[in-house]
Amino acid sequence: MKAIILLFDSLNKNYLPPYGDLLTKAPNFQRLAAHAATFDNSYVGSMPCMP
Repeated sequence: MKAIILLFDSLNKNYLPPYGDLLTKAPNFQRLAAHAATFDNSYVGSMPCMP
């Protein structure tokens, strides 16, 4: 089994095309999401990093 886990700091999923954003262009990310498992709910272990 091969696994790719993407972690983002301070990124709202609503800014990603697989989750409905029509303005952002991310063809490689869209292709990956089309062939992978995606999740609608997530939980974080710590607060986001902010300046």
